[in-house]
Parts: sequence; C-alpha cells; structure tokens
Amino acid sequence: MFSHRELLYLRAILLATLLHLANALQLEGLSTKKPRITKYTMKPTASSATAVPSSLSLYRLNASSGATCILIQTDGLLSITYRDKYNEDKEADTFMPDLMDISGECLEDESRITLAWKGFTINMYFSKTPGGERWYVNGVDLAYSSSNKLFEHIDRPGLDVKLATPPGTLLFPTPVGKSYTCDKELTITMYAQDESDKSGHLAKLYLRELRMQSFMYKAGNAWGPTFQCSATGTYRDETAPIAVGSTLAVATVCTVVGYGVWRYFKVKKFQYGTMA
Repeated sequence: MFSHRELLYLRAILLATLLHLANALQLEGLSTKKPRITKYTMKPTASSATAVPSSLSLYRLNASSGATCILIQTDGLLSITYRDKYNEDKEADTFMPDLMDISGECLEDESRITLAWKGFTINMYFSKTPGGERWYVNGVDLAYSSSNKLFEHIDRPGLDVKLATPPGTLLFPTPVGKSYTCDKELTITMYAQDESDKSGHLAKLYLRELRMQSFMYKAGNAWGPTFQCSATGTYRDETAPIAVGSTLAVATVCTVVGYGVWRYFKVKKFQYGTMA
C-alpha cells in the first residue's frame, strides 16, 4: 500500500498531466489574431447606385470532355506594393473582373487554372494528397510588366515581374467531391522567389466569400457539398492534438507503473534485508 504522502505525490503528477493534456488539445483551435478590417467593400458595378449589386464572379475551366474541371466563385482584389520614382512605397489595386481570359490544364491528380486580365496573369495549381482523399492548392503565381499603367510613377518600368507563394504551399485542403467554402476574407501573399528579382514588389490576393472546387469532372456548374473553412480560415490537422493526447496518456501510465514497480522492489529489498 502507498503511504499518504506518496498518494499525494501521485495525485499531483496525474493532475499536472491532465492539465497539460487539456491545454494541448485547446491550443490547436485558438487564434489570437484580431479580425482583419476588409480592404474593400464591394466590387464596383455598372448598375445604378440604388440597385443591390452582385459582387461575386464565377470562373470556370472545362476539361477536354466538356465537363467542369475547376470552378471558382469569389469577390477578388489584387493589391501590389511597389516603390515609385520618389522612393515612396505605393499600393496599386485591381479588382478581378467578371470576364477573364481563362485557360488551364485538367489532369487526374494535378490541375491548373490561368486567369488573365489587363496585363495580369494568375496561375492556381491544384493537387491531390497521396491517397487521393483531398484536393488542395499547392501554389499561386502572378506575372505582369512593371510598365503596366496601373503603376503610377514606378521606379523601375520595363521589368517582367513574377511573384509566387513559397514552395510547399498547402491552401484550402478539401475532401475530393466537395467544394471549399469560406465567408471570411482570405489573403494569399506572393513575393519574388528568384534572388535576381529587381522589382521588390509584394502582391496580396484578397478573396472574399470564396467557393472553390477542383477535380470536378461534372457537366454544368453543379457544386459538390460544401466544406466550410475553420474558425481561423486555415486547415486544422486533427491528428496533432490526438497524437499529443495519446503521448501524454501513455507517459502518465508509464510514470505510475514505473513508480509502482520501483516501490515494489524497494519493499522487497527491505524485507530481504530484514530477514537476513
């Protein structure tokens, strides 16, 4: 039997472990970020001021069979930070219009959609996870000329600029057959990946009320069931808290069993010493 002091010691170990376990499970779902104030209110339309405008645009890429491959619905804004000839940082904004030059590629495990307007070209690359259960965006890049008339008094005109998300990007992971949906404003940041870049530009793609699906291969614009984004707007991997919890539980059991074994042999040793 354990003494009263040893029982208190074991109880303290168990309590500390349980508190640590609870904290580990909760941290994954918490976010300390403040809500972002939206950069824009609504895409301008040609309708009258009294009408209620529809700010969402629909972009569709068809496979060679004619079936829908990629479908994107959003209210998008592209914002580029650059430096002018007065050595001041400026921002140039352009809304993603309803009508775009759309092209791309539809394969079994990889797809791409290209959206081009007013001298700007955005590529979005889609892939499936190794098991084929989920699709996700594994890269976004942007190409344009620094001589584009959108940039006023730019310091270095005539440059072919290419910005992109960093390698290893994993955005919007969604079960295959479902459409990623998020009412929050999402931001994709792109910057130069080439060290020889001379532009120094930074681009942010703001996507509001996003709905997106790839690897559809359906006729018409039929969306799959919705898959809502998480509270933080990012993917939450449920395996992490489960793994942490399991590890702590095993550690607790090992601690208790180890202490019991140690005490058992200590008592045995004392008994043998007494008998001798």
